[in-house]
Amino acid sequence: MTMTSPILATAFMVAAAIILAMRAAFVAASRRSMVKVRSRRPIRANNKIQG
Repeated sequence: MTMTSPILATAFMVAAAIILAMRAAFVAASRRSMVKVRSRRPIRANNKIQG
């Protein structure tokens, strides 16, 4: 049973790394969506109608 502690420690480290990676991916995705919202411009009226 002496191998249980290193295995648990390794599993904990892997889980922590996965959580950090998912958090970083979420932050990157939210930044991309914010940039898209900022870059949207109001739709201008058609110039042909205005003359």
